[in-house]
Amino acid sequence: MFQAESCQKVFKIETDIRKYTVPARGSHSYKELYKKRTVVERVNSYVKGFFQLNNIRHRGGSFAKVDFDISCLFYTLSKLAVDRINRQMKEKKVAS
Repeated sequence: MFQAESCQKVFKIETDIRKYTVPARGSHSYKELYKKRTVVERVNSYVKGFFQLNNIRHRGGSFAKVDFDISCLFYTLSKLAVDRINRQMKEKKVAS
């Protein structure tokens, strides 16, 4: 016969994982990890906004992944081009 009590599984959490993070908040490693996280979130926001990743109309994850990869490639190439142009302009200012 089926009994409802036998189907339940209880997980007891001794510590609050939101309160005690790994690495500890305020430590140097936490600050470095947080800096990396904010950089990634800024890039994701930029890619979603300017490359219209919120409006993907593909059925299936593989096409959406290709669209995301192409958007990231164009983002990286545009940032590389801007960095090179800025470096050339800085070199021209120093030379003159």
